[in-house]
Amino acid sequence: MFRLRRRTPSDCEAVVSWVPDSDALYLFTGPRLRWPLDTVQLSEMEDEGHSGWTLVEDESDEALGHFDLAIDGEVARLGRVCIDPMRRGQGLAHVLVGCAIDRARSLGASEMRLNVIVGNDAAIRTYERAGFTTSPRSDRPDVLVMSRVL
Repeated sequence: MFRLRRRTPSDCEAVVSWVPDSDALYLFTGPRLRWPLDTVQLSEMEDEGHSGWTLVEDESDEALGHFDLAIDGEVARLGRVCIDPMRRGQGLAHVLVGCAIDRARSLGASEMRLNVIVGNDAAIRTYERAGFTTSPRSDRPDVLVMSRVL
């Protein structure tokens, strides 16, 4: 079984280790953070109203995935979604997104939005499978805006 818990400093270290280069960082967070990624940058997101969450296995409490969530009224913003590279291809992204949706609902959100980099096809497929649709409005040609009702 899997569960969510609030991100810890050691989780930040794990997430930083999952981002091997500037290209991976761009897929992870767009232009928001700079290479090389460090735990300070990731932790500072909490100061900006994002709560960091970690997907773990019940037995080990080992970090398997990560996302940030920001709530503004009834709208949740999902960001910085990442799965441990050693665990990719096992369906954990679907589990993680499902847990993020459940967390947003529990916090009173009725809609979830996210941005995803054009060309990040694995992420786009995961979000579409979770019920997200692409919005025709985006301020940047390299970003898709996706949303879904919760």
